[in-house]
Amino acid sequence: MSAAGAAAGAAALAACGATGGTSGGGGQQAGGAKLTGTFEFWQPWPIEQPTHGGPIGWKQLSENYNKKEGPRVNISTPGGNLNEKVQAAFAAGDPPDGWQVDQLWVPVYAAKGFSAPLDDLIKRDKWDKNQIFNSAYESMTWSGKVWAMMQHPDIVFNWVSLSLMEENGLNTKSLPTNWTQLDELMLKLTKKTGPDQFEFVGGIPNQWTGWQYVLAQANGAKLISEDGRKAQLDTPEVVEAMEWVKGHVRRLGGIDVIDTWRKTGVQGGDNHTPGNPVGPNDIFGQKKLAVNVGGNWTADNIRRWNRKMSSPLKFATTAVPSGPRGPKDIKTNVFAGGILEAARKGGPKLDLMWDFMKYTASKEGGYWVQLNTSDVCASREGASDPRIVDNPDTGVGRKDFLPLFDTGVGSRTIKHPAATEIQSEYNKPLTAFLKDEVGNIRDALREANRLAQQRIDEFWQQNPNAGK
Repeated sequence: MSAAGAAAGAAALAACGATGGTSGGGGQQAGGAKLTGTFEFWQPWPIEQPTHGGPIGWKQLSENYNKKEGPRVNISTPGGNLNEKVQAAFAAGDPPDGWQVDQLWVPVYAAKGFSAPLDDLIKRDKWDKNQIFNSAYESMTWSGKVWAMMQHPDIVFNWVSLSLMEENGLNTKSLPTNWTQLDELMLKLTKKTGPDQFEFVGGIPNQWTGWQYVLAQANGAKLISEDGRKAQLDTPEVVEAMEWVKGHVRRLGGIDVIDTWRKTGVQGGDNHTPGNPVGPNDIFGQKKLAVNVGGNWTADNIRRWNRKMSSPLKFATTAVPSGPRGPKDIKTNVFAGGILEAARKGGPKLDLMWDFMKYTASKEGGYWVQLNTSDVCASREGASDPRIVDNPDTGVGRKDFLPLFDTGVGSRTIKHPAATEIQSEYNKPLTAFLKDEVGNIRDALREANRLAQQRIDEFWQQNPNAGK
């Protein structure tokens, strides 16, 4: 669901109330003033025909918000690419009151002056950020301000198949914390059965979620400087991470061998299109992948496969193991993202949109975000709701990975208003390198960094006051 959102595009709240006497939604403004009216919110999926967690969550959240005595939200889908539609609406002078964003677009809309900074509203209503996960708050911020409210956070971390470890006589009490240990585990849990076939594979790093950003950071890289002015895509930390990935691709026989096995050696999941390579989450779920750096939504694939297999998958979750230049304590190697709500800057219905945002982040709102989905809400208390955690469908893996939502706060994509352009330059040489079409990744990344720096310089020249 995160991918879909990206392409398109502690003290907890009580059931209906927030810290400082403000409402968790339902129309009570600071000072007791009653909020009324209807406001428009855009998201990318057909909400009346929900197909996955995204539209299911929006449908349940909006319907239950509208049952309260207060403002009413009208959630609609403009059709086509959501980010294009939002920008066109601003250009035409008729934008929605709020719209869905993901972590990649939070800085973009902030820099464009489209989204409202929420800091004054937070201060006015004494809204307590400690009620939500650290990773959720991190994705809401850019340039020292808060620009969006988290609807549901997504994090990327490490999944390990205890089933494969047990079946192959490995000690499940000792899980890898660095790449040397990870190498050893992945090599031991790779069993080839033919020229391009395997019984199971230790890991496919180039298929892991956000691998080019996540693994570089797990090796200590800072892809963009803290002030957002300098590209740092060609540092030794990044080069070493890319070479490590290629080492495992080579050991498995190369991209073509890996993709042949993914097409012919494993079963596709419920949403798989025949003839296409099977994704790592489905391979992991059917006990044919030992290590999978993926998101919390991987639990949905595990749940589906557990229904089909004679015995459920045993697994563990950890932060991503560190590379040679990465942190000694791996707890920070958890990488944040998610689906968020942005509000129109200077919009006439900003208070109504803010009321909806507070409800979304409350325990009550969080329940509706999570019900019938594999998503996790931003509220710490809501995420631990027994009705969700103890449910055999929605509860798979939650007790294991919920603590990780508060540890790492790095982004699983590049965090910058020019992120799409920067990522485009960064990604250009990587697949070619893995396919041996680029021999020297150092030189290739140096050129990618030069071009990304041009993009960054252009952005700041055109937007000298962005984020202020």
